[in-house]
Amino acid sequence: MAEFTMTASNATGKGKPDPSFSSAGNAGTAIAKYGKENVTDATLGVLKDENGDFLSLPTVNKCYRELPANELMDYAPIPGLKDYLDAAIANAFKGHQPKGTYTGAVATPGGTGAIHHMIFNYVEKGQKFVIPNWHWGPYREIAEENEREWEMYQMFDENNEFSRKNLKDAVSKLLETQDSVMTIFNTPAHNPSGYTMTDEDWEDIMNFYRECAKKPNKKIIILWDMAYIDYAGDPDEVRSFLKYFEDLPENILLAVAYSMSKSFLVYGMRSGALIGVSSSKTVAEEFANVNTFSNRATWSNGSRGAQKMLAEITADPQLKASVDKERAQFSEMLANRAQIFIKEAAEENLKILPYEAGFFITIPAKDSAGLANKLAQNNIFVIPLKEGIRLALSAVPTDKVPGLAGKIKAVFAGHEA
Repeated sequence: MAEFTMTASNATGKGKPDPSFSSAGNAGTAIAKYGKENVTDATLGVLKDENGDFLSLPTVNKCYRELPANELMDYAPIPGLKDYLDAAIANAFKGHQPKGTYTGAVATPGGTGAIHHMIFNYVEKGQKFVIPNWHWGPYREIAEENEREWEMYQMFDENNEFSRKNLKDAVSKLLETQDSVMTIFNTPAHNPSGYTMTDEDWEDIMNFYRECAKKPNKKIIILWDMAYIDYAGDPDEVRSFLKYFEDLPENILLAVAYSMSKSFLVYGMRSGALIGVSSSKTVAEEFANVNTFSNRATWSNGSRGAQKMLAEITADPQLKASVDKERAQFSEMLANRAQIFIKEAAEENLKILPYEAGFFITIPAKDSAGLANKLAQNNIFVIPLKEGIRLALSAVPTDKVPGLAGKIKAVFAGHEA
């Protein structure tokens, strides 16, 4: 007998616990019981200091707290403050905006809001967009919420290398039945693998998309989720691939999900931007108009304080240099943690996904939930994914990283992917 429900049919059955925040809650309970020195919390993608405490950029903290009340608490315009949108575009591209293109932008609550708008406004109801099998779970949840679907491709081949072929096959398959296809790329420092797409990857893929776009009735949409870029390496090198987006045909649109959460360590401020890049001024203007309407119809407007803070930091060379210096120090700390784990994982013969940079390292595994439970019994808390477990080394103090690969290997038997 069906259970009684008061919800609309599209909402019935929703409400399963989020695995990331559930695991983080379990880690918090263990810390309260055993002390944080006896618990390894590798759950949420936040950067923590060497004591395991929340880490912020001192200059960002100071700048925000010095804003006047009206800039902290008043409404922001529906599309976002003009100086904020300019600052978001400047921070996203850092001088690498593709030549021969126009931009349109709106403020969003983090990169999540940007992804929401792209799935809602650029994927037909009931149709599919393309994501890799290793991906950030909310892509699917946003799709379900908006009655859209997705097609997955195997991200890595049998040699543990990025599979352009699998990606192209997935896109080609959808273009047989759909006139519009959107692909989401989370790079550099991909969540959850830590992989960064190479210029060779991008050149090949963009040549493929340009071939697809030769059919004028086909629309190619590329959503670049750049959440972790500022902890991925040299700012110019990690943006060098944008040259392959120069002089796009009108029926290829690049959309950028820009987030302040990781770059400025202000996750809870929920501030980001959705930036459209097109060779057509008309398409760029349409992009801004359509997504401004969705802002009003979804969350109205964003956090003015976060927007003004980014605008002020970006406009002041001294503030910007100070933030860049602080971030570079934190990036070095993060890279050191990753190097230790990767070295020891190799020594333990513990397979990981290809890692270049970022907050996460992922271990392919069967029965990932069971493995995560075993680790939790040893006060090591991770996020179980469908095909593996994800470790947020960003949240693990450096002195807890040595030996961590060995501890995981000790309970890994029977979970080999």
